[in-house]
Amino acid sequence: MPSHFIRFDPDTIQLLDRCMTKAQEIAATLETESDSPDTRTRLASALIEAVGLGEKDEEHLVEFALRVLPAYRERQPRH
Repeated sequence: MPSHFIRFDPDTIQLLDRCMTKAQEIAATLETESDSPDTRTRLASALIEAVGLGEKDEEHLVEFALRVLPAYRERQPRH
């Protein structure tokens, strides 16, 4: 049976930690419940997804994570 766990090297863990901190800081300016467990879980899940897809750019990772927040998407220009 295959494992459902993903293993990350120490550099990737540090990258995820930095991105999570930045995403939470930005989320705090957008939402009153930015520190809720739900918001943290959604941001973390998005970061893990993006890294799993091969993204390593810090700005792109933070942007990807923030897109899970309706308050962030509402502030983005529509194309």
